[in-house]
Amino acid sequence: MWFHITGLLLSCNNVGTIWERYISETGKLRKQQYEFGPTFGTSSKMRCLLVLPLFVALVAGATLDFDHYWTAQEINQYIDELVSDFPTLVTAVNVGTSTEGRPIRGIRVSKDNVANRPLVIVEGGLRAREWISPMSASYILHEIVEHYYEFENILDNVNFLVVPLVNPDGYEFSRTSNRLWLKSRSVNGNGCFGIDLNRNFGHLWNTVGGSTDPCSDSFVGTGAFSAPETAAIRDLIQSNSANLVLYLSIQSADQMVLYPFSHSATTNPSNVAELRSLANSVALTLMSQNGRIFTSGGAGLLQPAASGSSIDFVAGTVQPDLVFTLETGAGGSYGYDVPESQMAEVLSETTYGFLTMAEYVAHNKSN
Repeated sequence: MWFHITGLLLSCNNVGTIWERYISETGKLRKQQYEFGPTFGTSSKMRCLLVLPLFVALVAGATLDFDHYWTAQEINQYIDELVSDFPTLVTAVNVGTSTEGRPIRGIRVSKDNVANRPLVIVEGGLRAREWISPMSASYILHEIVEHYYEFENILDNVNFLVVPLVNPDGYEFSRTSNRLWLKSRSVNGNGCFGIDLNRNFGHLWNTVGGSTDPCSDSFVGTGAFSAPETAAIRDLIQSNSANLVLYLSIQSADQMVLYPFSHSATTNPSNVAELRSLANSVALTLMSQNGRIFTSGGAGLLQPAASGSSIDFVAGTVQPDLVFTLETGAGGSYGYDVPESQMAEVLSETTYGFLTMAEYVAHNKSN
């Protein structure tokens, strides 16, 4: 049985693009027709991103779509589906285990399993209430894996390691009990729970911007990497440091593209000119999608200075060329609580920003 689907692409500026595909029950694509959308980065034109939930559900085995926020279990289910459907392109990575025993999982994307390409690590879901972050990381996987044939110029030159949900305990608690919950779910005593994972990484830990109050939203933990979630990400980063070229933390929702350092408004990596230029390019790409205003610059300059962030740890210790936080588009009452009705445009917008970075790596950092 074959499905024939025709519709409008939703994320193309000023392009009335028609797409059609024939899709088998196994998700194999037999025909595709579309016009190209706006250019970004330095390469030839890239296609517009597909964001129709029905199409996504069919390709992904009719079990998941991108019109609702997934549970932690559904994120893991999607990882399993990608590994099953694309065994020559992706492998699952067991990153670690959360405080409450949930798996922290990732996906390695490597065309033809070539290990020595430049590596991009994408981290999502560090803070519990930022639901759009793990969905953005999952949507990036949807694009570069399920539509891999559209990104050959990137995948021929770059490998990816994507961890959609670093903080599954806090995420589930935010989903089921307290929408505003930010931290992990460590037991701190005296009825207090959780660590702000973006204050628990080891570079200049607990020097500025955090709290030693275990009940505070900005509690830094009892020591650097005292949270099993941050320790797991540390080990992942260190074990992949030889080829690491770009580290990207996806957070929400200040609409910013930030480079290190978070702990200082005046301290910058030695290649700050390169970081500033690429961050500006990414911000322009993001703004071209839906008209939202994005700002780019040093994290400690554009946000209150705070130590213990993931990007400061990577930039301060492993020191790959490129380290960024992408703060997604905002929505809802608090910014980070993007309504499901606005998910499609934020996911495609964020993915365009990511692809601008990935293209830069492919063109400037590959062997």
